[in-house]
This record gives sequence, C-alpha cells and structure tokens, in this order.
Amino acid sequence: MSIDKPDFDSVTEEDLQELVDSQVPEGVRVEYKLKNYGNSDSDKRELLKDVSAFANSHGGHLIIGVRESEGAAAEVTGVDIDADAELLRMEQMVRNAIEPSISGIRMRAVPLSNGNKVLVLRIPRSWNPPHRVTAQGKNKFFLRHSAGVHEPSIEELRALFNQSAVALEKARQFRDDRIEAAIRGEGQRPLEDGGRLFVHIVSTAAFSGMVSLDVEAIHQKHQNFSLLGASGMSPRFNFHGFINERGGDKNHGYTQIFRVGALEATMAGIAREHEGRKVITGLGVEGYIFKNLTSYINGLKELGVPTPLVVMFTLEGVSGAKYAVLSRRFFDEDVPLTDDMLRLPECIVEEYGSDLDYHKAVRPAFDTLWNAIGFAKSQFFDEEGRWVGEDR
Repeated sequence: MSIDKPDFDSVTEEDLQELVDSQVPEGVRVEYKLKNYGNSDSDKRELLKDVSAFANSHGGHLIIGVRESEGAAAEVTGVDIDADAELLRMEQMVRNAIEPSISGIRMRAVPLSNGNKVLVLRIPRSWNPPHRVTAQGKNKFFLRHSAGVHEPSIEELRALFNQSAVALEKARQFRDDRIEAAIRGEGQRPLEDGGRLFVHIVSTAAFSGMVSLDVEAIHQKHQNFSLLGASGMSPRFNFHGFINERGGDKNHGYTQIFRVGALEATMAGIAREHEGRKVITGLGVEGYIFKNLTSYINGLKELGVPTPLVVMFTLEGVSGAKYAVLSRRFFDEDVPLTDDMLRLPECIVEEYGSDLDYHKAVRPAFDTLWNAIGFAKSQFFDEEGRWVGEDR
C-alpha cells in the first residue's frame, strides 16, 4: 500500500485514493473513521483504545476522513475541522492517558482538493508492550486482530510482557553473530584485526519481518553513514543491503546498513604499538564514535526505521592493551584491559531526538568502559551529559 511508504510526510491524496480504488479493507494494520473523535469520555476512550491496540499488535494506520463500505475503503471525504488543533488534541490525549508512553507515533493532516483534510496516524508496533489505557481511572489493555479490537487473554498478555525481552535478546544475538563472523574472517574482504571496534544500532523491530528498507533510498542517504576514523569511502549495494567501505587491499573498516533496520560500523587496528606497549587512544576512539553517532541515528530516522533502537559498542581483540584517556597520565600508569572482548552494556534510544538525547542515552556504556580502567565514570562528558572529549 502507498500509505506504508517510508516517507510519511510525502503521503498524498493520491495515496489515500489508492486505498479506495484498490478497495483495501480494514484489518490488522488499517482502520478507517469517517469523522474525527468527539469530546465525550467514550469518544476519548475509543481513540486511546484504537491507538494502544495498534501499538500492542502489529502497528498500522488510523485514517480519519475515509468512508468505508462493507469493511473496505469506499470514499475519501476528509473532515472539515481545524486540523492542527485536532492533531494537538489527539497527541495530548495519547501522551497523557496511555502507559507506558508509545514512541514513534506520527500524525499529519493530508490536504484534499475539496478543501477538507484527512488525518492520518501512523502507529508503530511497540517493543515495550503492553500499553494500557488509563483514562477516567480505568486500566485496560487492547489488542488488534482482523475483526477489530479486543481485550487480551492472560496468555496474550504474558506474551506481550515477554516481547521486549525477546527483542533485546535478538539484538544481542545479532551483534554476537556478526562479531564472531568477523573473528572467523568471513566475507569477501575480511576485517583486519589489531584490536577492533564494533558499533551496532539495531531497531527492536528489525527481526519482526515488518521492516524492509529500500536499498536505493539507503544509497541516497549514504553520506549519513560515514566510516569510523576515515573520510573517504566506497559505497555499494550488497546482499545485506548497502555498505560504505574503506579502500585499499586490506579492510580496515566499513559501515553496513541492513535492510531489516540495523547498522554495523567497524574500525580495525585500534590497539597501536607505542614504545613497546599496546595502547588504545580513548580520546581518538570515542571521538570517532561521537562524530558519527548522531548522523547514524538520524540516517536511520530518515529511512523510516522505527524506534526504540538498541545501541551496542564492543571492543574486541584488546586484551593487554592500555585504554589511555587522560593527557596528564603516562601510558605506564594506565591499567591494561584484562578481557579480550568488552561488550559494553546495551543502551536504548527510545525515540529520535537531539545530539544531547543520544549522548545521554549511551553514556552508561562509556562509564562502564572507564570502570574497566579504574575510574568511577567517564570524564569525557560534561554536566549535561554531552560527550565533549576533554579531561573533566
């Protein structure tokens, strides 16, 4: 359906008319409303029920201003209201009366040639379910199926509560599988060793079958996915989706974007020999990460990858290396790393935001890395939680 196009802001009247021409029925992922939700308590509960049911199920579109006949789209009529005010009203209701809050809901008014507007809500499948409606002192859960909305059984609720844990475990397994493949030297251009950095950003929807990125769209946005520690890159399509690579005979790093909604950025040779010691320059490595982190996340946003995102940092092949961080200390004062692989704690980006939002979200990973070298926390962040890369 055109209504599912990744660029939500480009949905037009023609896309809505296609629903009518194709007689697309209501179902698990789409519902039509002829009129907007009213102001009565029952009308408000109806909106909250519909939105939460989409989030608790497979996500989908709530389309206001389309007449249905026998369950299928029959006419694009639109609604004659102050669309901006109505969208704000619905946004406030959804934010204030559904717990936990649902990340990534998009709302917009599509103008029609007749002067009316169709209100379209795109509700993502949630990976932090179940969401309950808390309006008017009531606490209810809802699910969506092909025949409409229903309250879940105990077994369905149990499955919903387990869903976020399953998604996180799948993201971890994806990371581990990719790193093991690199260690085994798999691929057409095996990644060099000498200490390796891996950055993985994985949508919790990546393994649901609900995300399939357009590789041509990735190509158009490939500048968002620069290489760690290098300026030039060679972009190309590949089996997994799209990759930016370093040139040369040896593979010292790449950024791979997977069509399922995941990213892997790598950098080899982070542990350098210095006066007979193996040293990782913390300021340099972290600098490469934070130079690219916001661009990576915003690139995924522009491709329509749904949040939440699981962000993972791993250092591999680093046993015995000294992670040098402070300019006032000599390398021989730094504590060497004892583990060959450091899987830093997974961090969650709940929704798209600003530089500062992303820095604050991933700070716990770097605090843990600094714990490994004898510090209580990273000293490269300022009081706000922004990575600044200076001795604090």
